[in-house]
Amino acid sequence: MSSSNHKVIIVGGGPVGLTAAHALWRAGINFTLLESRPSIVIDAGSNLVILPTGLRILSQLGLLESFNAASSPLGRIRRFDHEGNDIGDANFFVHHKENHGIAPRVVSRHDVTRVLHDSLPAAIQPRLLANKRVSSITTTPSSVTVTCTDGSIHRGSMLIGADGAHSFVRSQMRALALASHAPDSAINPAQPFLTTYRALWIRFPTHADLTPGDANETHGRDCAIQTFVGEETSVIGMYERLPAPTQDRLRYSAADEDAFVARWGDLPLSEEVTVRQAYESRVQAGMVSLEEGVVPNWSWGRMVLVGDAAHKFTPSTGAGCNNGMVDVVALVNEIVRALEGREDVERAFGEYQRARFEAVVDGCAGAGRATATATWMNGIFKFVDLHVMKRKAVQKMFMDRAAPMIASTPVLEFVEGGELLAGGKVPWAQGAQSRVAMAA
Repeated sequence: MSSSNHKVIIVGGGPVGLTAAHALWRAGINFTLLESRPSIVIDAGSNLVILPTGLRILSQLGLLESFNAASSPLGRIRRFDHEGNDIGDANFFVHHKENHGIAPRVVSRHDVTRVLHDSLPAAIQPRLLANKRVSSITTTPSSVTVTCTDGSIHRGSMLIGADGAHSFVRSQMRALALASHAPDSAINPAQPFLTTYRALWIRFPTHADLTPGDANETHGRDCAIQTFVGEETSVIGMYERLPAPTQDRLRYSAADEDAFVARWGDLPLSEEVTVRQAYESRVQAGMVSLEEGVVPNWSWGRMVLVGDAAHKFTPSTGAGCNNGMVDVVALVNEIVRALEGREDVERAFGEYQRARFEAVVDGCAGAGRATATATWMNGIFKFVDLHVMKRKAVQKMFMDRAAPMIASTPVLEFVEGGELLAGGKVPWAQGAQSRVAMAA
């Protein structure tokens, strides 16, 4: 099964979809990327934290230098309660660097998308198609046909759904499974995620009393804040617990944003700056639901899910985008094996989910616990936040226990080059090296 005779359709042009484009290009596999928005690179959305796992993927793709130029390293996190009292620093990012050789970095969604988009060769750029909203997907045992609302038709041998938490690809997989009278265990729920929190993000000019490079958190009952301070602009993400969890899709207006700030505007971002000050000087803002959960079935036939389409985390640990990037690595490794005749496509998709599922379930649960702790969901979480997690020894123990799983994340097996992220205390389980070197 030669890769030159096959084409992958990627639905979704965010960071995870663009990572898939890079991986397929490096593997020599033809692809077309369909993005529903008018432009793939847009100036919207909150910031993302890219952890060592994501940075290692970017280094393998040759993008680490350009990404570093667009992002800022993260270290100590200063923590306050709702009254502005110091509740102890968090050094999780510091321990990431100690264990894995590189510090996490924060970047705007616009900038990471720009780096991924612009670094694809000019000859590949025509394969990235914006303003392509998918309206239907049909499949055969060996092909996938995608029709867009503009009437265009795109055919391939398989499809990667990187189209987010409200994935159209996932809904089409479910419809096809129902139409084929598949067993209940093979049919995903119509609404696979549960929403316990909503978020308001605000981008605002960096206040004179904020220091570029700082990361602050504000913790307390029912609402927590993460603040990332940049040279020119800063971003906050505020996470508010809903009155009751829901599986319904919620949409928010500017009036909802104003009401959110009316409730929480006096909360401190630092000793001198409040939420209200940030909101009143905002450059951009938006309000979204924070869905959580893991979809039971990540593939159907020739369609497969990655990133938020397959699993959705709260953003407290910064793990969502990183796990989507690791999904791409694990998936494209399996696709390469399938196209080389070592396994069929559906088996490859199953092996991909089996390789990733446990880590994703653990990561989703960990993100949920972090958000519950920061928002003092109950007295136990409050006690842990104020009296346990402030202890440096506990933080180090927590990160040291997580380090082996982090170090076990896969690399692209077909990309040549040695390990670029060395020097951490915990060696990467799978070295970044070429298949030629591995074969030798």
